[in-house]
Amino acid sequence: MMYCTVRNKSLSRHGFRNLGLGFRGVMKGLLPLRADDDTPRNAKRKREEDRPRLEELLQRYFGHSSFRGLQLDAIEAVLAGKDCFCMMPTGAGKSLCYQIPALAKPGIVLVVSPLIALMEDQVAALKSRQIFAEYLSSSQPVKMRNKIFEELQSGKPNLKLLYVTPESVATNHLMQKLRKLHERSLLSLIAIDEAHCISSWGHDFRPSYRKLSALRTSLPDIPILALTATASKKVQEDIIKSLSLQKAAVLISSFNRANIFYEVRFKDLMKSAYEDLRNIITTAPTRCMIIYCHARAMCDEIGSRLKSDGISCRVYHAGINVKARSQALQDWVLGEVHIIVATIAFGMGIDRKDVRMVCHFNMPKSLESFYQESGRAGRDGKPAKSILYYSVDDKRTMEYVIRSSSQRQQAGISENGENELLKKNIEAFEKVVAYCEEASCRRRRVLEHFGENVSPLLCSKTCDACKWPEKLSRDLKELADASCFNSVWQSGVRIKSDCSSPNDKSEFWNYDNEDVDEHDAEDDISDSEDEKAREAASKGGKKVEKRVAALLRAEEEQKAKQPKKKSAQNNLVTEELRSTSRARLENTVRAAIERLGCADAVNTTAAASALEIECHEKFGKFGRSFYHSQVASKVRWLSACSASELIAFKIS
Repeated sequence: MMYCTVRNKSLSRHGFRNLGLGFRGVMKGLLPLRADDDTPRNAKRKREEDRPRLEELLQRYFGHSSFRGLQLDAIEAVLAGKDCFCMMPTGAGKSLCYQIPALAKPGIVLVVSPLIALMEDQVAALKSRQIFAEYLSSSQPVKMRNKIFEELQSGKPNLKLLYVTPESVATNHLMQKLRKLHERSLLSLIAIDEAHCISSWGHDFRPSYRKLSALRTSLPDIPILALTATASKKVQEDIIKSLSLQKAAVLISSFNRANIFYEVRFKDLMKSAYEDLRNIITTAPTRCMIIYCHARAMCDEIGSRLKSDGISCRVYHAGINVKARSQALQDWVLGEVHIIVATIAFGMGIDRKDVRMVCHFNMPKSLESFYQESGRAGRDGKPAKSILYYSVDDKRTMEYVIRSSSQRQQAGISENGENELLKKNIEAFEKVVAYCEEASCRRRRVLEHFGENVSPLLCSKTCDACKWPEKLSRDLKELADASCFNSVWQSGVRIKSDCSSPNDKSEFWNYDNEDVDEHDAEDDISDSEDEKAREAASKGGKKVEKRVAALLRAEEEQKAKQPKKKSAQNNLVTEELRSTSRARLENTVRAAIERLGCADAVNTTAAASALEIECHEKFGKFGRSFYHSQVASKVRWLSACSASELIAFKIS
């Protein structure tokens, strides 16, 4: 049996003391190298001999007595030098698939991750376990980055895992460092987390991930591990092709989250969706939950109302300043607060296992997104719940968002490519609509979407369609009647707020210059329906003609009340909304200053404040829509202005 030797003196006694480990103990943990005789029988025998060592590392560093699911298969594949595509559900422990190999073999594991917050969280957790890990990002001080580069260039680097963003991998500076590590045989594995982001057919495509294809040509013979929790058959094939995985071990576990109860609730059949949500929260035995909204304004509104009702919560979205956002995340992760209201960027890689409910207050854009987000509930294996609120308005809103976001993504794509992208996004959303509007098993629909053959007995009444089929049938019938009713209603009263000029919608959809796009689109359309019309739409058993008659009466009453409603509280530009707008403008000003290199000439805070005041003085008196539109206009101007134009604004 051949065992590894110290290469380039990188595994010195001094180096392992820095990790808080004894040299002898770490050497014992290293795995045997592959022998020349690589027959299937010998390979199987070696895997069996190595498993006790891997389990020892798992117990020593992570406190687990055994591997779960496909973890061991993925670890053994990459340790044998094979490429591997591994798809495991949220909470299944994908990170161990590259963290254990980092401890089992000499060299450095390169981990590509899409979120800086996720990298920070994992590196901090590894360091707490006495594992030497670092991350590189533009948010770090230059001194810190230089220190990491010095470690990489040293003759005996002690670093075991290096986390980087896909953008940084594309830079010549970092690629040169990686090539030198490769030449010195100090790069043992490339792990690509959230690998579905590389596919334009995936639910979270990021162009920066496409550049990762250069890793194969620049760093040949290094095994690549692609990890994801959600990928359809087409996305799986695209990932393998894009990364040039060679004879890859393809490991796919079941998507079934047996401990999660799936339910859809219909806003159109409720007097108030917020009151329904509040009742769920107050009656839940455990309140640890995530509430997802598309719009920042909706997050702010729900968070504010929950606090007014005495329910402790935090709000998390990109419009909040970095310090407050980090504090909200820390409070939630540490259990100081149990409810967080957030846009859908929140939660990726966050390791809180006791989440009992994930609520989508607005419809997600795809079943992949829904599965990943709802899967953040019940990671401890205990019973949890996924609730999705559906409404006809939300459906129309998301259709508009998808078309708008597809247009933004189409830059540089051929006409055929544009049509394919839009078609793909629309088809993905239609599957979410079918999930909500049909009376079939929710669990089965999700699993079949990912290509699993599902037995009719699998669900065992763990979704509302299987547990309360008669109630769901009644609700869907009422929803169909209410939809017909709402169509007439839209042709009369609501057409004025839903389908006005393009400028009236621009404040809801233009977030081009921020770290989120369509996920943060404002869905604040037409929330001033007459209460009597709502009640008429929700009562079952009445004929459509009676509903239309009630509609006409409600329309006349609304017209009479129109001047009064224009000054209603929900149309006011509140101080909380102004604060959110200032934070948004401040982020955009900061980005413009970095782009133009005029930090000495412009005061970021003063600039944002002056811009917001101008928006409020000119348009605040006309209500939220006009105010939002003007703020969005300033954001677009900042993203395109020149240095002289910014300085000439006289806000320095």
